[in-house]
Amino acid sequence: MKLRDLVEQSARQLQAAQVVFGHGTDNAWDEAAWLVLWQLGLALDAALDGTDTLAALTQAQQSACEALIAKRISSRKPAAYLTRQAWLQGFAFYVDERVIVPRSLIAELLVDGGID
Repeated sequence: MKLRDLVEQSARQLQAAQVVFGHGTDNAWDEAAWLVLWQLGLALDAALDGTDTLAALTQAQQSACEALIAKRISSRKPAAYLTRQAWLQGFAFYVDERVIVPRSLIAELLVDGGID
């Protein structure tokens, strides 16, 4: 299986499971891409247009990604809690269940000076 195929499959699973988004992504495709790329140790801006460096995933890579997607669906935990990482204005932050996941609305208010 190729990287893009796995992201597409994962997005369909997230969509079918009616997972709620909003902690870093707002749709199934972006969430699937984030989780798959993170699991594989790839940059979040890795090419998913067929020019990616992983022509075909190993069975172990595919299984690890599928397990993470299954955990996202079964636990309903935000992806940021599963990856222990959230992004805000281009910076990565460590997060876990003890913190509120930074979101883009908050970032926009901070950057625009809406919150002192």
